[in-house]
Amino acid sequence: MKPEESKALTSRLEKAALFLLKSDVFRKPDDLARRFGLPVPVVRYWWRESDQEKKPIDQSAVSMKLAKQIRRAHQVLEGWEKAKRYRPECGAQLTNGKRCKNSVAIRPPEGWDRGCLADRCRVHGGLARRIRKKKIDQDE
Repeated sequence: MKPEESKALTSRLEKAALFLLKSDVFRKPDDLARRFGLPVPVVRYWWRESDQEKKPIDQSAVSMKLAKQIRRAHQVLEGWEKAKRYRPECGAQLTNGKRCKNSVAIRPPEGWDRGCLADRCRVHGGLARRIRKKKIDQDE
């Protein structure tokens, strides 16, 4: 998974989580994190960095538009899969000429500013502290 794709996925997750917290579908960030399998510190951080204003909605009189928004937010968060089989492949070049088929690594909570998923598996540097640079051929 490319860093841009990982950042886009993370921003979609953040937006959906904050929408559900602000509309008071989930009362606490911890409840939301446990329900969808997200790291609790990450959801707490998102909530702390937002304005933390709740706009409770009346569950008995929900408009169609609001119901669709809530359902869409649930779908986005349910699309987040901790299970390895649903994550993209690593794709690193192996010595036998084939590509690595291991799932990409999930970054620890403190690294989610660079995206929730790394671009490689654990074996091929997915959780490395430094960012790998691509080789540039200089033909002069």
